[in-house]
Amino acid sequence: MNEQLFLFGVYTIHVRPIELANVRWDAEYEIRESEKPVCKWTTVGGDQGFAKVADAIDAAHRAAIAVIEHGDVLPKPKAFP
Repeated sequence: MNEQLFLFGVYTIHVRPIELANVRWDAEYEIRESEKPVCKWTTVGGDQGFAKVADAIDAAHRAAIAVIEHGDVLPKPKAFP
């Protein structure tokens, strides 16, 4: 399965599935603003993974939204001299 894109405000969430052993799935997401990454690739799923690829993608999408809503990805202002 290919990378999927989700829009959330000014951000684009890129999600791609990762196939594990025994047909289990993890997914990872990256958050971008104007095609510049503001949050590097982060894996969701852990050792057990998910039984379905759709569940892994949904979990990564929800995790990315939670990061955005908490303001963790907003660029910090530059310090004044």
